[in-house]
Amino acid sequence: MQQNVGEDEKVKLRNKNTQSVLQRGLDVLHEGELNEETEEIRKLDAQLDHLNEYVSQMEQRLKDHNDKMMEALRQQKEEREKRRKSFHERMSQSHTEDEEFKKQMENILSKVDNNRQRQSIYDFINTSKN
Repeated sequence: MQQNVGEDEKVKLRNKNTQSVLQRGLDVLHEGELNEETEEIRKLDAQLDHLNEYVSQMEQRLKDHNDKMMEALRQQKEEREKRRKSFHERMSQSHTEDEEFKKQMENILSKVDNNRQRQSIYDFINTSKN
Protein backbone atom coordinates (compact mmCIF):
# COMPACT_ATOMS: atom_id res chain seq x y z
CA MET A 1 0.00 0.00 0.00
CA GLN A 2 2.77 2.36 0.79
CA GLN A 3 4.14 1.62 -2.59
CA ASN A 4 0.81 2.55 -4.07
CA VAL A 5 0.75 5.76 -2.02
CA GLY A 6 4.27 6.63 -3.15
CA GLU A 7 3.39 5.89 -6.74
CA ASP A 8 0.18 7.86 -6.46
CA GLU A 9 2.17 10.85 -5.22
CA LYS A 10 4.61 10.42 -8.08
CA VAL A 11 1.71 10.29 -10.55
CA LYS A 12 0.17 13.36 -8.94
CA LEU A 13 3.52 15.14 -9.10
CA ARG A 14 3.94 14.18 -12.75
CA ASN A 15 0.39 15.31 -13.45
CA LYS A 16 1.13 18.65 -11.77
CA ASN A 17 4.35 18.98 -13.75
CA THR A 18 2.50 18.04 -16.92
CA GLN A 19 -0.24 20.54 -16.17
CA SER A 20 2.37 23.17 -15.41
CA VAL A 21 4.18 22.48 -18.68
CA LEU A 22 0.90 22.50 -20.60
CA GLN A 23 -0.13 25.77 -18.93
CA ARG A 24 3.22 27.39 -19.80
CA GLY A 25 2.83 26.15 -23.37
CA LEU A 26 -0.69 27.60 -23.56
CA ASP A 27 0.58 30.87 -22.06
CA VAL A 28 3.33 31.04 -24.69
CA LEU A 29 0.83 30.31 -27.47
CA HIS A 30 -1.56 32.89 -26.06
CA GLU A 31 1.28 35.41 -25.79
CA GLY A 32 2.11 34.74 -29.43
CA GLU A 33 -1.52 35.38 -30.34
CA LEU A 34 -1.43 38.61 -28.34
CA ASN A 35 1.71 39.68 -30.21
CA GLU A 36 0.00 38.88 -33.52
CA GLU A 37 -3.13 40.73 -32.41
CA THR A 38 -1.04 43.64 -31.19
CA GLU A 39 0.78 43.78 -34.52
CA GLU A 40 -2.54 43.64 -36.37
CA ILE A 41 -3.89 46.43 -34.16
CA ARG A 42 -0.78 48.53 -34.91
CA LYS A 43 -1.25 47.98 -38.64
CA LEU A 44 -4.93 48.90 -38.45
CA ASP A 45 -4.08 51.93 -36.31
CA ALA A 46 -1.50 53.08 -38.87
CA GLN A 47 -4.05 52.62 -41.67
CA LEU A 48 -6.60 54.57 -39.66
CA ASP A 49 -4.10 57.39 -39.11
CA HIS A 50 -3.38 57.45 -42.84
CA LEU A 51 -7.10 57.52 -43.61
CA ASN A 52 -7.68 60.35 -41.12
CA GLU A 53 -4.87 62.35 -42.73
CA TYR A 54 -6.36 61.76 -46.19
CA VAL A 55 -9.83 62.79 -44.99
CA SER A 56 -8.36 65.95 -43.44
CA GLN A 57 -6.66 66.81 -46.74
CA MET A 58 -9.90 66.21 -48.64
CA GLU A 59 -11.82 68.39 -46.18
CA GLN A 60 -9.28 71.17 -46.69
CA ARG A 61 -9.52 70.84 -50.48
CA LEU A 62 -13.31 70.93 -50.29
CA LYS A 63 -13.17 73.99 -48.02
CA ASP A 64 -10.78 75.76 -50.41
CA HIS A 65 -12.97 74.86 -53.39
CA ASN A 66 -16.08 76.01 -51.52
CA ASP A 67 -14.39 79.32 -50.66
CA LYS A 68 -13.50 79.84 -54.34
CA MET A 69 -17.06 79.04 -55.41
CA MET A 70 -18.51 81.44 -52.83
CA GLU A 71 -16.14 84.18 -54.03
CA ALA A 72 -17.15 83.55 -57.64
CA LEU A 73 -20.84 83.69 -56.68
CA ARG A 74 -20.28 86.94 -54.76
CA GLN A 75 -18.54 88.50 -57.77
CA GLN A 76 -21.31 87.35 -60.10
CA LYS A 77 -23.90 88.83 -57.76
CA GLU A 78 -22.03 92.15 -57.69
CA GLU A 79 -21.79 92.17 -61.50
CA ARG A 80 -25.52 91.42 -61.84
CA GLU A 81 -26.31 94.22 -59.40
CA LYS A 82 -24.13 96.66 -61.39
CA ARG A 83 -25.82 95.63 -64.64
CA ARG A 84 -29.25 95.97 -63.04
CA LYS A 85 -28.44 99.47 -61.75
CA SER A 86 -27.01 100.44 -65.11
CA PHE A 87 -30.13 99.15 -66.85
CA HIS A 88 -32.42 101.13 -64.55
CA GLU A 89 -30.29 104.25 -64.99
CA ARG A 90 -30.48 103.89 -68.78
CA MET A 91 -34.23 103.31 -68.58
CA SER A 92 -34.65 106.40 -66.42
CA GLN A 93 -32.45 108.47 -68.74
CA SER A 94 -34.33 107.17 -71.77
CA HIS A 95 -37.65 108.03 -70.13
CA THR A 96 -36.39 111.53 -69.32
CA GLU A 97 -35.17 112.00 -72.89
CA ASP A 98 -38.53 110.77 -74.20
CA GLU A 99 -40.36 113.25 -71.98
CA GLU A 100 -38.11 116.10 -73.16
CA PHE A 101 -38.65 115.07 -76.77
CA LYS A 102 -42.43 115.00 -76.25
CA LYS A 103 -42.33 118.50 -74.76
CA GLN A 104 -40.25 119.77 -77.68
CA MET A 105 -42.63 118.15 -80.15
CA GLU A 106 -45.62 119.65 -78.34
CA ASN A 107 -43.98 123.07 -78.48
CA ILE A 108 -43.21 122.68 -82.18
CA LEU A 109 -46.72 121.41 -82.93
CA SER A 110 -48.18 124.21 -80.87
CA LYS A 111 -46.17 126.76 -82.86
CA VAL A 112 -47.20 125.10 -86.12
CA ASP A 113 -50.80 125.17 -84.97
CA ASN A 114 -50.51 128.85 -84.03
CA ASN A 115 -48.96 129.63 -87.40
CA ARG A 116 -51.76 127.79 -89.19
CA GLN A 117 -54.35 129.70 -87.26
CA ARG A 118 -52.61 132.96 -88.09
CA GLN A 119 -52.31 131.96 -91.69
CA SER A 120 -55.95 131.06 -91.86
CA ILE A 121 -56.85 134.40 -90.27
CA TYR A 122 -54.65 136.18 -92.80
CA ASP A 123 -56.19 134.16 -95.54
CA PHE A 124 -59.64 135.01 -94.27
CA ILE A 125 -58.79 138.69 -94.03
CA ASN A 126 -57.25 138.66 -97.47
CA THR A 127 -60.19 136.89 -99.01
CA SER A 128 -62.61 139.21 -97.31
CA LYS A 129 -60.86 142.24 -98.71
CA ASN A 130 -61.10 140.95 -102.19
